[in-house]
Amino acid sequence: MLAALVSACDAQSNHAPTYPTTGLVLLSIADGSVRRAATIGMDPVAVTLSDDGKTAYVADSAPGDVYAVGLPDLKVRWRSHVGGAPFGILFLHGRAYVTLFDAAKVVQLNPANGSVIASDPTPPHPAAITVDSTGLVVEAGGDEYGIALAGGTLWTADYKRGLLQPGGLGLTIPLPLPVHPFWLAPGAQGTLLIAAEGDNEDSDPGAVFSYDAVNGRFATLARPRDPDQVEQSGDSVFVAAHGERAVLAIRGGTVLRWAGGASPVAIAPDPSQGVLVVAVNSHE
Repeated sequence: MLAALVSACDAQSNHAPTYPTTGLVLLSIADGSVRRAATIGMDPVAVTLSDDGKTAYVADSAPGDVYAVGLPDLKVRWRSHVGGAPFGILFLHGRAYVTLFDAAKVVQLNPANGSVIASDPTPPHPAAITVDSTGLVVEAGGDEYGIALAGGTLWTADYKRGLLQPGGLGLTIPLPLPVHPFWLAPGAQGTLLIAAEGDNEDSDPGAVFSYDAVNGRFATLARPRDPDQVEQSGDSVFVAAHGERAVLAIRGGTVLRWAGGASPVAIAPDPSQGVLVVAVNSHE
């Protein structure tokens, strides 16, 4: 069942806050109120967090930069120019792994200063990045933008054809609506979360699904325009709904609309500090 949409007050005040055109916004995980915001970069497309939740790493695609940003002060600690249109970013084993969409490689950055520690070639157009069940770093590529380990299975999705692909099984699973899967993430109890765009991402409704591979059932959680990323944290599912100019927080069958007027493209929950780190980009 599609959940009901409820508007939430952006900052527990009578006026809407002003959001940066490009940068980071910190929202309270509890109620969506704005904690802090800062202009960072020119074309941010992805964000991830260090293990201790004290640093956000931001992929700034068009200029080819990666930023390390302190939390919760949002002060830039370093900027590293890597070129190649950074797309996906992952923090693992004390390093920041970044896919370079145009350069067909993954670089590993030193979290202390952003220097390149290693560079590994990939197939064309590496996109989102994660780890598989053995701990190996893997990335989506080609017509696959999203990748996630959920329920012990490594999933990718064919964007153009609207299909899920469980790794190594030789199967394809069509989505229940004619939309295009962009982002995948692990959900509760081994489920898979899918953020999918409409044919025209700015004007056509997309969809956010939960897929239970055990019984082969999809649940439609929301129908926003241009949902760029979906993530689960605790009992909440968060969506960077760029086309809606809002972050959606889905809880108990209700969809809350946070940060109305912002342009979210990526999110990273930080339960240790009680915030949702949101990358915003009005140019995307």
